[in-house]
Amino acid sequence: MKKIYCILCCFCYLESTAQDGIYLTAHDFATHKLSVTNVGILKERYSSVKVQNDTSCIYNFKNAFGYHKGDKDWRFVGNKSYEIINSEGIYIYRLDISNDISTQLYYFSKEADGELITLSRRNLKKVYADNANFIALLNSINWRLSLEEEIPPFHVVRVAELYNYTLAKQ
Repeated sequence: MKKIYCILCCFCYLESTAQDGIYLTAHDFATHKLSVTNVGILKERYSSVKVQNDTSCIYNFKNAFGYHKGDKDWRFVGNKSYEIINSEGIYIYRLDISNDISTQLYYFSKEADGELITLSRRNLKKVYADNANFIALLNSINWRLSLEEEIPPFHVVRVAELYNYTLAKQ
């Protein structure tokens, strides 16, 4: 009986884990509602995703907001897909550029479907000029510290932690 119970628990756990799928709108992403699920194969490309189950369909910035694969979310913007590395308070995105060496570029936006802006102190100060506490925190940290670095033990991006701290103080 214990073995059957263990097997049922394993199946329930596997069923409850996040599945791969497509977010058709920014609202779907914000509410973590996958519009297209039960994907057999989800093949990633640089600017699109090919979903194969009974039929084959390609999703990109023209017909979808983004997608979820494994434990990561991605957003389509133009002809690129950006990994969403933070979605609480401030949206932080990472774009992997592969040439001779691997390079990562970071962007942010105020809303889920907002314009992507290069992550820099100057741009953050410009966009969040109305949040004096956030600007003061940005000015107080050492300029050598990178804004996109993850802070242990929670592995939250530094700039997102600063922003969320200012929201908690209000």
